[in-house]
Parts: sequence; structure tokens; C-alpha cells
Amino acid sequence: MSDARVRRRTRNGSGECSSTSVPSARCRRRTGSPWEVMLPELHRRSVVVIGAGPVGCALALLLRRQGLEVDVFEREPESVGGGSGHSFNLTLTLRGLGCLPRSVRRRLYLQGAVLVKRIIHHRDGAISTQPYGTSDTHHLLSIPRRVLQDILRDQALRVGARIHYGRACVDVDTGRPAALLRDGDGGTSWVEADLLVGCDGANSAVRGAVAAAHPADMWVRRRTIAHGHAEITMDYGDADPTGMHLWPRGDHFLQAQPNRDRTFTTSLFKPLTGDGPRPHFTGLPSADAVSEYCATEFPDVFGRMAGVGRDLTARRPGRLRIIDCAPYHHRRTVLVGDAAHTVVPFFGQGINCSFEDAATLAGLLEKFQFARRDESGTIVEAVADEYSDARVKAGHALAELSLRNLEELSDHVNSRAFLARRALERRLHELHPDLFTPLYQLVAFTNVPYDAVQRMHGEFGAVLDSLCRGRDLRRERDAIIREFVDVYDSGFAAGRLRTG
Repeated sequence: MSDARVRRRTRNGSGECSSTSVPSARCRRRTGSPWEVMLPELHRRSVVVIGAGPVGCALALLLRRQGLEVDVFEREPESVGGGSGHSFNLTLTLRGLGCLPRSVRRRLYLQGAVLVKRIIHHRDGAISTQPYGTSDTHHLLSIPRRVLQDILRDQALRVGARIHYGRACVDVDTGRPAALLRDGDGGTSWVEADLLVGCDGANSAVRGAVAAAHPADMWVRRRTIAHGHAEITMDYGDADPTGMHLWPRGDHFLQAQPNRDRTFTTSLFKPLTGDGPRPHFTGLPSADAVSEYCATEFPDVFGRMAGVGRDLTARRPGRLRIIDCAPYHHRRTVLVGDAAHTVVPFFGQGINCSFEDAATLAGLLEKFQFARRDESGTIVEAVADEYSDARVKAGHALAELSLRNLEELSDHVNSRAFLARRALERRLHELHPDLFTPLYQLVAFTNVPYDAVQRMHGEFGAVLDSLCRGRDLRRERDAIIREFVDVYDSGFAAGRLRTG
């Protein structure tokens, strides 16, 4: 027998770990009749993943490619399957796409929309564009979350991962490690493995259980921001499908993300409450108020917003949160994706960071030869410790970078001074790519850790700020670039700017 099979004496199959069996994952009841266990002749390393969203399925896929036994448990029923609660599209970039197998990337490109630029719709009706980068690989792949979810789930199942729906994690024992699961009938059972991974999102039950049981070993910080978001139905099928459409309006903005079928997923981001001169979400109490607001702020597309008053009054706007924690593990229990770091969506990097988490964890398990070593407990704890060292600073840095990018999307992209600075930075990169890379390109299109990006941008930005202060960036662009190169080549500046 090549793997363990576990079954429970029960009047029906609703409370079992699987509709048939759970190879490798070692389960037993919390109370009542014991599990009947048939042990394998040779134990195969097992991983239990909590959460069957895109990140959980991506991790399962990567681990199965190493020959590990992987069982994924999802609280939602199969008809929902980890795809609920999110409206706006996900944007994949080179950073995140590079973490996935080539066969998966090929399928994603067949289903997603390639975006090479921002398309800015100004208040006066003018339209301008801002390219995302300087090469063909510098683009976003906009894809509905449900589509991404389905592709990754199907690929994980194809390589042998097992996904079990309707099983909610209600407790964790990091010493074993094990997760207590509750089925749809209220029955509970423990499932054990060599490694337990929480991929269960911003409201992570795994993170909550670990932090509650070990408060001295894991801290968690939760923040809400002033802005919320709401989905708007908008007919925009004849618009340019190769760019992310933005309507920046100061403290709020409208965003339309193209889909492969030439539909657009449209979201409004604005403060939930406030005393400012512009209406906030709570200041739009009626359909008429919503219509008046949209006609004033977005007159060029208001005629395409059929039913916008109904949309915004019937649906409560979603809150945007930032959740940090550290470390990302306790013994042989590890957090991946939003369970470890929930960020606001203003850099579009949350999913990319999460795929980096998954690839980092899988890479470390391969490095330590987890699938082929006898001392699995020692190996897993070493992997988990190194994983946290590699990812915690990156996750925290992305949270701050994402929050800071809100100002750029809502206001700065509409500013002549901002556009002049970005044009200067783009030219500097074209002339001296070995000396300078714009922030967005570092974040989206390289593998430089987010914390290193944050540090490098702070140093580069300080030098450019001092050189640009009080000058005409269009007329003096070439002179400023020459001065930047001189500063960079000076001994003191080079020692600072080349670190990281």
C-alpha cells in the first residue's frame, strides 16, 4: 500500500475528511467513535492546506510537483469554492506569473486581458496614457478572480491534490500540527500532517487560532483605511481594451478593468465617511444623489452607468483593511498569502506577493529535501523559520507601498508635476538602466524583494527630490539626469544607493 487511508465509522459520509479517503493526512475524531487507520509501509510526506482560493490551489500545485501528498480543506461548498467575497479583477505581473508553471501561465493568458498602460480620463474630458514599463514583458494580466481560481483548482486536481469542500477550520494545534475541522452537519474532526499551511485569507482561522494560543510568539495588527470600494455595472465595451482605465478625482477614483470578452469590471474607490466637500459613500443616501454625483464627477461615462443609483444604494461598500503579523509561522504551521499579509489593492500586488509566498515555501521544502528526509519535524521547523525570515519584511513593505499608491491613483496621475517627474524617471531609466529603475517597474516586473524596493526607492527618491526641487523638470530634464549620474558615481552616494 503506497499511502495511508483513513476512514471513520459514521452514518453518512458528510463528516469524513474526504468523500472517499484521505491518503497521508492523518485524521481522527475529537469525540465518539475512533478513526480506523491503516498505516502505510513507507510514510509519504503530507501537507494540509486550509483554504482553496487561488493561493491555496497554487501552493497545492507546486507541492504536488515535488511528490508531496496534499489535502486542501475549504470552508465554502464546492459551488462557491474559495471564490466569494471579491468583486474586482486580480492583476498578475511578471513577479507573480513567474512563480507559476509555464503550462498554467499559458492558460491564464488565454483567459486574461493584457494591459500595457494606464488610460487616464481627466475631468475636462481629455484622455492621456501612461505606459507601465519599458519592455514587452512590462504589462498587467487582468483576470477575474473566479477564472483564476478555476484554472488553478483544475491544475491542482490534475496533478493529484485533493480538495475537500464544506470543511471549516475552527482550531489549530501547532504542536502536532493539526487542524480541527467542522463539516456542514456540525461534526468535528482533527486532521494532521507533517506541515499545516493557512491559506485562508484575510479572516484566517489558522492565524487567529495560532495568535490566540501563542500571543507571545505571534503578533497581529489590524488597520482599516478611510476608503471603501463598490462595484458598478458599466457598459464600456467600445473602450480601449489594452489599458487600465482610471478617472482620478482627488480623494476618490473610478477604475475599469478590461476582461477578455471586452466587458469591464468597474469599481469606485472613495472614503466611506468624512466631512470633506465631496460626497462620501455615506453622503449618497439615495439613488438620485448617486446619479447626481456620478454625472458631476464622471460625465463622459455617466450615460453608460445604467442603474448606478440602484447599484450603490443596494450594495454596502466594502471596507479595505491592512492586516500584518509576524512571524509567518509557529513550529510546523505556516501562513501564506492574505492570511499572512492583507494589503489594500492600490498596487495590484496582493496576489503576486501571495504567489511569491507559495513559491518561496515550495522552494525551501525542495531545498531541504523535505520529501526525501526522515526527520520531517526538524526539517519543517527549519523551513518555516527560514520562510518567515524571507517573507515577513517583504509583506510589511508591500502593505506600506500599496497604501502610499492610493495618492497616486486618486490624484497624482492627474497632476502635471507628477507626470513630469515620471517622464524624467522614465528617461533616466532608458539612458541608465543599470543605475535607476522606476518604483512601479521594481515592484511589478522584478524579483527584488519588496522591502529592498522600498529601501532603494527611498534612497533614489531622496536624491531626485533634492535635484528636482524648484526646477522646471521638462526644460532641465537632461541636466538633472547628468547630475543624478554624478551623484550616483560619487563614492558616498554609490555606497548608499547600490546597497540592497
